[in-house]
Amino acid sequence: MFRPRVLETVSSRVSLGFEVRQLGREIYVTTGGLTQSGGLISQLWKNTLKKVARNFELKNKRWLILGLATGTVAKLISQTYPPTQITGVELDPEMIRVGRKYFDLDKIPHLKIILGDALDYLKTSKTKFDIVLVDLYVADQLPEFVYTPTFIKAVKRIGGLAIYNHLFYNSQNKFLAQRLTQHLAGVYSQTQLIRELSNLLVVCS
Repeated sequence: MFRPRVLETVSSRVSLGFEVRQLGREIYVTTGGLTQSGGLISQLWKNTLKKVARNFELKNKRWLILGLATGTVAKLISQTYPPTQITGVELDPEMIRVGRKYFDLDKIPHLKIILGDALDYLKTSKTKFDIVLVDLYVADQLPEFVYTPTFIKAVKRIGGLAIYNHLFYNSQNKFLAQRLTQHLAGVYSQTQLIRELSNLLVVCS
């Protein structure tokens, strides 16, 4: 059996340290045993957006990604649903550095990278977006503010369609996912649940 090769071990105060690994031609980032960028994350979002595209037009849109990481989703959007603009907000400068080094982050067309906190960005930005992706995991933890009506309303204010990513593989994940979906249903008129791999994606409109 082939084992992944560790390309780099990264110390990070934000992401609690992570590894860049390669298996065959595929490069991915893992944090706390979970894939954070590349690999399964690409497949997760590819499948999800394909399902979302059945009901919503995704091409020629302005996208906001809260939790850019190394740019896996931004690259997928650029290649599959050509955007007019992608803004990616990422708190961890090491993720951005790794994205530039291993994932061609700077070569993604129409991508604007903002190094900073997602909550602060929502509070100060006056830019409006058509689609907002919320994927703010650090290993298997989401910031507590993601579950609050204040954050959810701020996402709705800045964008039209919103897609939230939540882990869904154990009782604690499922409990928190239910908590999130209840808050989302209280703010948005429509929510759709999509199960992909070990995750639950909530599409809000």
